[in-house]
Amino acid sequence: MTRAISFLLAAAAAGALTGCSRPKPVMKSGTFAQITSTPGQETFPSLSADGATVVFVSGASGNLDIYSRKIGEKQSVNLTSASAADDTQPAFSPDGSQIVFRSERDGGGIFLMDAAGGAARKLSATGYNPSWSPDGTQILYATERVALPELRFSTSQIWSIKVQDGGTKLVSTGDAVQPRMSPHGHRIAYWANRGGQRDVWTMPAAETADGRVVAVTNDAFMDWNPVWAPDGGFLYFGSDRGGSMNIWGVPIDEKTGIVLGPPEPVSTPALYVAQFAISRDGQKIAYAQRVSTANLYKIAFDPVAEKIAGAPVAITQGSNMAQTPDVSPDGKWLAFVNMTRQENLSVIGTDGAGLKQLTDDVFKNRTPRWSPDGKRIIFFSNRSGTYEIWSVDREGSEFRQMTNFSGPNVNVPLFSPDGKRVLANVMGGNPVIFDAAKSWKEQIPEVMQPIGDRSEFFQAWSWSRDGTKLAGVHFHTAKGLAGSAIYRFDTRKYERLLDHGGPPQWLKDGRRLLGTRNGRIYLVDSVTKKQKELFSMAPYDLGARMSIPDDERAIYFGAQTTESDIWLMGAKQ
Repeated sequence: MTRAISFLLAAAAAGALTGCSRPKPVMKSGTFAQITSTPGQETFPSLSADGATVVFVSGASGNLDIYSRKIGEKQSVNLTSASAADDTQPAFSPDGSQIVFRSERDGGGIFLMDAAGGAARKLSATGYNPSWSPDGTQILYATERVALPELRFSTSQIWSIKVQDGGTKLVSTGDAVQPRMSPHGHRIAYWANRGGQRDVWTMPAAETADGRVVAVTNDAFMDWNPVWAPDGGFLYFGSDRGGSMNIWGVPIDEKTGIVLGPPEPVSTPALYVAQFAISRDGQKIAYAQRVSTANLYKIAFDPVAEKIAGAPVAITQGSNMAQTPDVSPDGKWLAFVNMTRQENLSVIGTDGAGLKQLTDDVFKNRTPRWSPDGKRIIFFSNRSGTYEIWSVDREGSEFRQMTNFSGPNVNVPLFSPDGKRVLANVMGGNPVIFDAAKSWKEQIPEVMQPIGDRSEFFQAWSWSRDGTKLAGVHFHTAKGLAGSAIYRFDTRKYERLLDHGGPPQWLKDGRRLLGTRNGRIYLVDSVTKKQKELFSMAPYDLGARMSIPDDERAIYFGAQTTESDIWLMGAKQ
């Protein structure tokens, strides 16, 4: 990587003011080698202390396992083959002798095993994305699972656990995920979702250290997955600020968290870098290169016989990134998010004709929903600076901001069946319902009942046709659980539906719902809780949002396939 002269001068001056020497980047230029090529996804790489071995996660065995491969060799060793449960998110210990990881075995939690595999010891009954303290005596973990930054709608805390005796301690109370302690133990880097903005932060690792929480980034870009350089002088993170999700870094004072210069890119040839790790000598970066395609499909459905008829028909073609479709009331159009370049709203005929883009900007425009009269589309967007609910006419010419929370992340809006009210979900809080015709200043929003304690919240996704019930996702961040639930307006109470699966969608009878899980569409009876698989598109991943026309003779959905391989960037000699 290169650095402009003005940046060098600014960094040198900042270093002089803080008493620090100018930090050095990990490497100025690099070579690239593909480590894995197995069909499917290889993710979560971690490098051993000597940089000679990489561990990663793969589903090649039928469930998620942790594999080890020597750099330069072609064969991998399954370290968790004895476990039928998913094992993921591995991290080498500082000396390379052990691996900490997340596992779903024995009720789930954080586990520790030898670097060569074998028996694993349970450290904690909860936690995700574990990482080590530099002396190897503690493990940091978050209470929320993170795979991709754009999929975060919950809140999380950071905890530490002692490797020797399992003693735990709460480290952070505000939202924080993917914690990493700095090489000399001064600070903890993490990222958080605040007001819909994803930024990287650092906080003191000890009570006696500088007590300030310091922002590393503060902008509209999606910044996540912080990783310290081995000498503590740089903090690297994933970011889409260059137009694609790649690796960026900033020079930093490890003791105070003060940033000493602007972000600069580590240019990999990947269009989407997911997780990455840096070797202890700073000469290698292992990263997961992710390539996805997503298109919209239609499949015939018989709601009486409860059967799928025929094969799915593609509505969009090629390498589109089409997600969260919603069918218009007349059954002729789909509104959806096209993520090919940015996150823009489009409409297309249900026959695949008449594609039209409604937004063309740098903002993140998400989850469109048609009004019952078919004249407008509501969605959530950060076009005002924070995520709020917006509406646009079907021609894309008239935008209206409907909410002005200017704080919490507002997402996933719903129209009531009569179109008179709108529900807005609030991240980490309770959904609110407001009048669709009034300005925000005129509103007295109705705040829904909480679903449980502060670690639980409900995200509504579907309003029953008779207006009496909601169906949505039930998150329990403290336990790391997500399932589905029903809210009844007459009793103002929630009912747990399932312990798994994607957001449910009501059928017209107000009793049955459709949902997705592991590439499959299933039908569930809300009274008996019985499930019936209707269709499988595995290994494709079916998106969170399905849509059903008024006659219920079809199901519209997005299907995504993803390939992810581990690559190694090495310092150019």
